[in-house]
Amino acid sequence: MNYSFGDIVVVPFPFVSASGEPRQKARPACVVSSKGIKRRYDDVMLAAITSKIPKKIMELELVIKTSPENSLAVNSILRLDFLMTIPGSLISRKIGELSKNQIKTAHDLILKNFEIDS
Repeated sequence: MNYSFGDIVVVPFPFVSASGEPRQKARPACVVSSKGIKRRYDDVMLAAITSKIPKKIMELELVIKTSPENSLAVNSILRLDFLMTIPGSLISRKIGELSKNQIKTAHDLILKNFEIDS
């Protein structure tokens, strides 16, 4: 399946339990790659989404309030500084999408992240 920039999907995130055992939890993430780009593999770039909203929002974080459009259970943070690439086959399902304004903001923040320091 092809995913579009701004799609919110569920993926298995690896973590290590308190006892040291590797585990996985299903977590939401946001697609930040374009389906219009031909890729050698079925890889998808994602940005992490967390429900832990800090007191101070960092420059590359975007608050996402829960809505029928995004299907998030609670208000969350889109972390555009926490990017990963995974095989598309690891995506469990699409649950929603960002609004058009959020997509534009997320795109602008990703570009800002990759500006060259002068």
